[in-house]
Amino acid sequence: MKKYLMTGMAALAISAAFTSCSHNDDIEVYTQEQITGAKYTQAFEGVFGSVNPNVNWGFDNQTVYTIDADGNYAGTRGFTRGSYPNSNQWGMYINVPTEMTPAQKAKVTKFFTEKELHQGISVNWTDFFVHNVSSTDKGPYMNQLCCGTNDFAIKDHVFNFNAGSSTSSKNVGVEPIDANNARQEIYTDGIQLVQNSSTELFAFHNSYDNNWYENNFIMISGEMIDAAYPEAPSVAGMYFVGFDYQHSIDGRIENRDYYFNDWVIRVSPGFYKNSKRVMVEDLIDGSLDKVDISDWDFNDAVFDVAFVNDAAVITLWAAGGTKNLTVGGKEVHTMFGQPISKMINTNAAGGVDGLAPVIFRVPAPSEPNANLIPVYVNNTELKATKGEATQKFACTNTTRWMKERKLITGSYTKFKEYVQNDEPKDWYNTVTNTGNLY
Repeated sequence: MKKYLMTGMAALAISAAFTSCSHNDDIEVYTQEQITGAKYTQAFEGVFGSVNPNVNWGFDNQTVYTIDADGNYAGTRGFTRGSYPNSNQWGMYINVPTEMTPAQKAKVTKFFTEKELHQGISVNWTDFFVHNVSSTDKGPYMNQLCCGTNDFAIKDHVFNFNAGSSTSSKNVGVEPIDANNARQEIYTDGIQLVQNSSTELFAFHNSYDNNWYENNFIMISGEMIDAAYPEAPSVAGMYFVGFDYQHSIDGRIENRDYYFNDWVIRVSPGFYKNSKRVMVEDLIDGSLDKVDISDWDFNDAVFDVAFVNDAAVITLWAAGGTKNLTVGGKEVHTMFGQPISKMINTNAAGGVDGLAPVIFRVPAPSEPNANLIPVYVNNTELKATKGEATQKFACTNTTRWMKERKLITGSYTKFKEYVQNDEPKDWYNTVTNTGNLY
C-alpha cells in the first residue's frame, strides 16, 4: 500500500476523491490531525522516551460528593445553591480554613477603621467560606448578609450572619474521626460555607430603612493590609470584605464616609478534598518542527477538579500560555480577568503572579473523571490517551507546578520513569529541585 502525507485542503480533496474510487484501498491519506499527532509524539518521546502502553496519566474516577437540599453531606441529590443554616459537615469533604487569631482580627479592623478606601480588588469564586471579623455600632442595623452576581435579583442569603455578627461558635464535622471517636470540632469564629454562588457582589439589608445596599462593599487582600501595617501578625493570603453603612432619612440618603469598617468579614476559597490537579501542555497547537526542551513545563493551564452532585467544581491556579485556552468551555485568562497575552502565576517575564485562584462550576461529564473535562487550545482538544504521548496529566491537588520554561523533569525526575515504565505512579512525590517550582 502506498502512503502519502498530505496537509490542508489538498488532503481533504484527495481523500474525498478516493472515497468514491473502487481502488481507494490502494492509497492511505493522512489528515492534518494525524500528522500533527505524529509530530507531537516524536517530540514528546524525544524528551521523555517511549510511552508505556499502560500509562493512563493519573486519570481515574473520583469520589462524587453528594450534598442534599439541606446542605447535608451524603444525602440525596437535590443541591442547588447558597448556604444552609444548619449545615456543618463541611470538614468531611472540604478543607475548613484555619481560624484567625484575635491579633489578626484586630489588625484587619484597624486597617478598615483608619483607611479611607475607594479601590479594592476582586476574586472569582463560586464556592467559599464566610467568616466574621468585626463591626461598629452600625452593625446591629445590618440584619442580613447576601452575596451573588451583579444581577442582584439573584442573591444568596449567607445564613447565620445578621446584625453585623454571626453565630459565635459552630461544630464542624470532620473526617476521618479523631482519636476520641469524635466527628465534630468546635470552630469558635463565625463561619459559613457558601456553594454555587459568587463573590462578585456582597450586600446587606438595613433594618432601619428596610432597604438593600449592594454597592457599599469593598474587597481587600491581606497583602494590602500587611503593606500598610507591616508589624506581626501577618494576614497574607487572606481576603476581606468591608461594608460602609448607609441609610435614608425621610427619603434622603445619608452620605457615606468610605470607611468600610461597619461590618468586616473574611472570605476564603473552598478547596475540595478529593480534587485532582491537572497540568496542561499546549505545544500541539504550534509548530512542532523545532521544540525547545524548556517548553515541556506543563503549566499552560493548571487546575483542580472535584465532583459535587451534578457539577464539576474547577479551581484554576495558573495559565502559562499565551493562546486561547479553555477549560470546561471557560477561557482561562479571561477567568483571571487578564488578557490572553498575559501569563499568570508561572513566574514568567512580563507575566502576572500572585493572583488568587479562580473557582467555577461546569456540568459534570458522564463519569466523575477529570480527563472528561474538555480542554481546548484554540480549536485543538488537548488529550490524555492511555499509552500515548499526552498533553495533560493528573496528580494530587498539593503538587506544585513548574515555573515558566522549566523542564518538568528538572524537578520531577521520576516523571520520565513513569512515562516509560508506568511506575512510579506517584512520581510527583519525588522532588529534586524546588527552586523551579511555583
